[in-house]
Amino acid sequence: MTHAALSPLIGPEFDEFLGAPIGEDRNGTTLSVLSALARLDVDPWQEATSLARMPREAAAERLTALIDALPREPASAVPSQTSAADLIALLPKGQTPNVRSSDKAFAATGLREQQIVMAFGAFAITMLIVFAISALFSPGPGTGANPSAPRAADATMAAPPKPGR
Repeated sequence: MTHAALSPLIGPEFDEFLGAPIGEDRNGTTLSVLSALARLDVDPWQEATSLARMPREAAAERLTALIDALPREPASAVPSQTSAADLIALLPKGQTPNVRSSDKAFAATGLREQQIVMAFGAFAITMLIVFAISALFSPGPGTGANPSAPRAADATMAAPPKPGR
């Protein structure tokens, strides 16, 4: 199944169809069109748009075949042809469903590949600058506090050793 990235590309007119119950599975859980298509490893949004573009009879046949192909058929006594025809009636009517182009959707959100690469590049350069500055201002090895080592100011101020001792 492809990722559900198509979900923001179709309008809410598909919600009634995708949320419609088909029946109950063997566990007694209500099975919706969306969950049935997902169980078949079919992208529900892509399939809904495809069915909406087909003639009603062809769409009903396709949906019937999908319902019949379910690994665990719904426990409902309603024949798949009847429920498929009822479900197809829930699809939006009209010449073309409200499906936006994926290029326009991603362009509108600004998620172009080139912009992402540039953002990662800018982040990497910023991190290099931060590490270079922190290395420049951090004390080097052996420059920590060592109370036994004389400091330069102490060495010049110390009295010279007395002769004979």
